[in-house]
Amino acid sequence: MKSILRFGRGSARVLPTHRDHGLEIIFLEKGALNWHAEGRVERVTAGSVYFSLPWEKHGSVDEFEPGHYWHWAQLGLTGRIDRPRKHFGFHPDFGIPAAEAREISALLTRSGRHCYRATPRMAWLVPKLVEELAQPGTHGEKYLGALARLAVLELVRCIDASEEERATEVQSERRVGDFVAALRPRCDETWTLAQMAAACGLGRTRFAALCRRLTGDSPLTLVNRLRVDRAKDLLKGGDQSVTEIAHVCGFSSSQYFARVFRGFTGLDASGYRRRHQASAR
Repeated sequence: MKSILRFGRGSARVLPTHRDHGLEIIFLEKGALNWHAEGRVERVTAGSVYFSLPWEKHGSVDEFEPGHYWHWAQLGLTGRIDRPRKHFGFHPDFGIPAAEAREISALLTRSGRHCYRATPRMAWLVPKLVEELAQPGTHGEKYLGALARLAVLELVRCIDASEEERATEVQSERRVGDFVAALRPRCDETWTLAQMAAACGLGRTRFAALCRRLTGDSPLTLVNRLRVDRAKDLLKGGDQSVTEIAHVCGFSSSQYFARVFRGFTGLDASGYRRRHQASAR
């Protein structure tokens, strides 16, 4: 089929930097590879779809490719392919109207990435297209063209889904960031992981991951860090007893406070107070 320039499945020991003659769509069924497009490296994992445009140099950054299995096809485009273009068309066999091709090409050329999580439909489409291409005569070119068109349209859905996921991720990060900012004056309250996650409208695992990403601490470590920060201020500027400070800062016992305080500062509370009161004289 002239509109599908090349196709294949399997693996390759090496993948040197190269260019193709059409839009290449690759579904990685197994393995994890480090590929680049124009020098930008992305980690391509099993279940991902990767695309490249004909003017983009791309390939592996590793000397040898570890165990993997892929399915790929290169789809013909219209017009010049030897230089970057913001808009391009697809081979007539694929039945993609010019207006739709313009929208698709704009999305692909402005995309900051080449690797996306494949939808279940994409995970079926690319291997199916390659399978049918490997058995010439089994189906007519209209059927193959329809599969190719669906692969292009599903690639768009993969990109759109990723952008929606990122928007959701940004919203979740903002909620966690706002919660962390509000936590400092409330660090003396009794907090559990479930309570903190619920306050952000997230599951415990997701909240814990975002908290660590934003602060570098697990949620409960963050609470203790804020409590110790408050205790340090009280030790430096007041005459409350260590036991009173432990209680005011939300620690369940003076023994637990002593252990946590030393873990963060390397000093016991009394030693910390003496050091800072002496330096203030």
